[in-house]
Amino acid sequence: MDVRSLVVTWPENAPRGAVARFVEEHGVSRAWFYDVRARARSQGAVAAMQPRPRTPAAAARHPQAIPSEVEELAVRIRKELADDGWDHGPLSVRHELQKLGVAAPAASTLARIFTRHGMVVAQPQKRPRSSYRRFEFARVHECWQLDAFEWALADGSTCVIFQLLDDHSRYLIASHVAPGERSADAITVVSTGIERFQVPCLLLSDNGTAFNRDRLGRQTQLVALLTSLGCRPITGRPRHPQTQGKDERVHQTLQRWLRARPPAATRTDLQHLVEEFDDRYNHHRPHQSLNMRTPAQVLTHDPLAIAPEAPDPVIPARPVKAETRRVARNGKISVKDIAIQLGYEHAGTQVTVITSNSSLNIFGADGLHIRSLVLIPGKTYYSNGRPRGRRRPPPKCPD
Repeated sequence: MDVRSLVVTWPENAPRGAVARFVEEHGVSRAWFYDVRARARSQGAVAAMQPRPRTPAAAARHPQAIPSEVEELAVRIRKELADDGWDHGPLSVRHELQKLGVAAPAASTLARIFTRHGMVVAQPQKRPRSSYRRFEFARVHECWQLDAFEWALADGSTCVIFQLLDDHSRYLIASHVAPGERSADAITVVSTGIERFQVPCLLLSDNGTAFNRDRLGRQTQLVALLTSLGCRPITGRPRHPQTQGKDERVHQTLQRWLRARPPAATRTDLQHLVEEFDDRYNHHRPHQSLNMRTPAQVLTHDPLAIAPEAPDPVIPARPVKAETRRVARNGKISVKDIAIQLGYEHAGTQVTVITSNSSLNIFGADGLHIRSLVLIPGKTYYSNGRPRGRRRPPPKCPD
């Protein structure tokens, strides 16, 4: 009835191409559109609002007509999916019909059924699906997407839900409910995902304080962790959430699902709800972009990216530095909490210590080289390799 009313009240001065867009958005034919318009002019708006009566003979001429019981079942399934907070488009309803063993009509046929029952709200302001350019990484775990959004608890206080998503399979790697959008919580959800699966090759996020601040010349704790593991952190363009579109879309699905349930009293209760959603989303809900496979099926059977290797630790270069030290009576010197034994023969003398990165060289006052060391992290004492105790002078020769 809503579609008929739009046709009956169609403006005479509609712009060129408006009819083509209208019939495409509402799943009706041009012939039906102009037939309703003609009936409105000849018989009046009230008559045009009613469908033409179908006689038994006319019905018999359409052997492929959808049985009324299948139509009623499709309408009921759509309403149940909507009430439960899940997507309830023609493809989702068709999948549920197939699970019941029913010969499901085509998605386009279901769209016309829902429109005829007034279950579709016209949204002419939306861009057509064909205008979107979709991108997907070729392998599982090649790129993860991380984002978060605020959510209210039953008492009105707010928390933040982190969602970590695999770009290729749409699998929810991990979810975490936190008091706020903090670096520590971002690290928690990423570490959970890595423990469950592997280190991703890339991690895509926005430019939030808890995620990635490279554009401002700052390094967050999350970026430092990912870099140390061999993962390359990347970000989308500022104020362009479409880059993280897959994560934004799963936010929308989770929010609709949570609104269909009583508000959680605590963060722990909300975490349980989110984990329940993750299980249903990953293992039981087919995805249109995955050819109606579940994310778990794609994660299991599609090609897997090779986990990156952690880079070798880089020892920061230190400038060459020369210092003068006096050797103690026991033959030792101290350099930055490191004790170095030179020998009793050098006690009380002045030596020059030259440090460069992890190497150390010691020279006497006359410029003669005494010893060289390669400093080992954590080691605090370097002996001269001689037995402990004062070295005795050689015995005198007899006359």
